[in-house]
Amino acid sequence: MTRHLCLSRATEPFLRQMAADGRTPLSIRSYQRQLLLLTRALGDVPLSRLTPDHLNGYLTSSAVQVKTDGTPKQASTINRTKSVIRAFCRWCDQTGLIERNPAAHIRLAMTSTPVTRHMTRDEVGRFLWSIQRSRHPLAARDHALFATLAYTGIRLSGVISLRVSDIDLRHRRLVLCRTKGGRLERRHLPVRLSPILSGYLRSRPAVDANTGKSLFVTRQGRLLSPRAVQYGFAFWLRRARIRKAVSIHSLRHTFGTLLYQATKDLVLVSRALGHQDVKSTQRYAHVDDRRLVRAINGIL
Repeated sequence: MTRHLCLSRATEPFLRQMAADGRTPLSIRSYQRQLLLLTRALGDVPLSRLTPDHLNGYLTSSAVQVKTDGTPKQASTINRTKSVIRAFCRWCDQTGLIERNPAAHIRLAMTSTPVTRHMTRDEVGRFLWSIQRSRHPLAARDHALFATLAYTGIRLSGVISLRVSDIDLRHRRLVLCRTKGGRLERRHLPVRLSPILSGYLRSRPAVDANTGKSLFVTRQGRLLSPRAVQYGFAFWLRRARIRKAVSIHSLRHTFGTLLYQATKDLVLVSRALGHQDVKSTQRYAHVDDRRLVRAINGIL
């Protein structure tokens, strides 16, 4: 009987539903990890016995509230855990696996818009130059990978999912088959990015049967993991002697910030970043507070 499914058994079809809905592999792995932590904390209980009190106990536990170093987690981090639980329980309710949604009461905490951490144009140049001039065996791949992130503003999940056929060097276009929300998107390839990708494709290693036609692969020709890209980003930051606290997502923020500073057009930036709602793009407007200061000082 499906109503007697336990947490772990229900997780599998839920993740398949996410894949069918076009969610990225990175998102699916994130949901899988969160649901595994929930199962470990509560035990592999039958869905029919899962109650709001179970979920409240888990959400207020140290596993959710506290980092491994003992410091409190940010509200936005806890919200991600809540969102996973809400989505899973809502799906169980909609598919008839449970009679009542035990997560219907869960509310997300109010959080402020995060401060955009971005790199300067000079820092991006130093970062990419440190890779380009290196004789490291992964320099050609990493230069193409991080240049793609910096010059197009696509997400990490998007660049990892790129296939060779998604790159049209002749017409300078890039196709994103796996985006946030599962939409098919096309992006412009900047003039300076085309020769970088062209050079990488000539030196790209042969791939094994499991990678298909993935654009960015390991030296062994296997699929590239998000963790490997994050490690490479930190490695090249050190090589470029950039000590600013930035992440891979900062390259996307940098793209959005510099484009807004150049155009002052939020709609244009929203389209370039693939945002469905221009409200998501408004964070890039507040980084140019100097314009506000000049305007205020000049009105009277």
